[in-house]
Amino acid sequence: MSTVNNKIDVRCINGSPGIFNTEGQNNYYPLSMTSNPAICNEELCTLGYNYAMITWATPKRPADTTICFGENPERLTKHTVNQNTEYHWVEIYGLIPSTRYWYRVESNEVKGSLNSFTTLPKPEGKHLFNYAIFSDTHIASTNPVKDINETYFGKLVEHSKTLLTQCIMDSKRRNIDLAVITGDLTDTANQKQYLELRDQILPCFGNTPYLLCIGNHDKFTKNSGIGEKGFLDYVSNREKTCANFVFRDYQFILLDSCRQNDNWGYIYPTHLQWTKNILQSEGKPSYLFFHHPCNGPDLWFGVKNHKDFLKTIRPFSCVQGVFSGHIHRNKVTVNHIATGNLPYVEIPATVQFPCAYAIVQVFESGFIYNSYKVSRLDLSEMSRGRFILKHRGNAILTWYGFGGIGDRCFSYSNNQLFRPARYELAVTLDQQRAIKFYQRVQSFDGASLTCSNNINNLKVVLGHHDSHSLAFRSYYDKFSHFNINAMISKEGNYDLPQNIKLLIE
Repeated sequence: MSTVNNKIDVRCINGSPGIFNTEGQNNYYPLSMTSNPAICNEELCTLGYNYAMITWATPKRPADTTICFGENPERLTKHTVNQNTEYHWVEIYGLIPSTRYWYRVESNEVKGSLNSFTTLPKPEGKHLFNYAIFSDTHIASTNPVKDINETYFGKLVEHSKTLLTQCIMDSKRRNIDLAVITGDLTDTANQKQYLELRDQILPCFGNTPYLLCIGNHDKFTKNSGIGEKGFLDYVSNREKTCANFVFRDYQFILLDSCRQNDNWGYIYPTHLQWTKNILQSEGKPSYLFFHHPCNGPDLWFGVKNHKDFLKTIRPFSCVQGVFSGHIHRNKVTVNHIATGNLPYVEIPATVQFPCAYAIVQVFESGFIYNSYKVSRLDLSEMSRGRFILKHRGNAILTWYGFGGIGDRCFSYSNNQLFRPARYELAVTLDQQRAIKFYQRVQSFDGASLTCSNNINNLKVVLGHHDSHSLAFRSYYDKFSHFNINAMISKEGNYDLPQNIKLLIE
């Protein structure tokens, strides 16, 4: 992924969108109130030590994809990478580790806000290999389960095959050497679903080896499911649900955290002892994978005996990271008491917003983790728009499923975890006032629109910054021009956005 001599390289990535389908999406502003594109859902998706990815939408208004970018906010270089699209995607390569950059997106000369980010520190030592992680693919061409996620929260079972296939193709363009799927490969463990995986989807990996964990949906025997027998007989190519593989002198330990027809997670004592034996006997750097989150009790059916798991791995410094799915979100936690800075990573679903996958770049001293949206942004936005609570729901689903920037990327090296933070400066107004203010800001410094937690309001985003002080500086600059209520909130490293301070009463 790196470029020579840190020469900046700005690109877009093209998936296979076919005909964009906007069914299920919401308009974030009344179309009659503006004839120009409105920049909506502008998001810094992920950061690396030499890389950044930014997306946004201009609903119902195809426009160019342009970004102004540089190390000095007064001297930004303009790059146009695409034309005439509602879904905008920019990737920037050749960046310098631990360096601040500034950017502003544009579409048909409509400007987003001036934003900043700082790239991740690069782990020490040689880069060894890359592997991709996918989760909760829920292949369901026949007999979907009709669960709460599908009914109310944007789970796109009818597009599950397309989404997983596109995620695989996207990841292969990022030069992966291995892939892991952390369960819920199928929606109901139906035989036809397993056959579709085996015969049509998994072959998309080509020569790239892949490892599979079992999920709770893969153990369903209700709804015409055949349970773990289908997982073992059709797709896993092994005799047991637990397995250990060595890849380039690193251990990939695949555990089974599932019980038949049970949504809660549980790791059997025999499986914990098996894990302990491997860690004791081998001593190789190890990554652990299973379906359910395990770092403490979880609202959404995590591992019930998580304390036993933490006790099992606590003595072993060779464990580099623990990865799971099940919750359909980006989330990173630590347990300082039990395991220090070891990251516990929840992988987002391919089948539900943000419709994403992850890539780990392994170095001699640690690794870089990045979560990537699928290049089918039309489907990612469709999932976001299907949340049953509509405008309020879009905001809830975004902070829950998308997570903070420190949930979507981090650097872990020599047992030190670096997670970036992000501070948003925004004004929340009723829809009519928000549109007028958004248009007014365009003549000064640009802005973007997104949904607020109030169904009758819109949020006008005036900036995203990687430090508290920059966000405050941006506020005072904006206030001197507009004299309007504004709020700074922190986006990363927690569940809910945290309001830092009400700046103007």
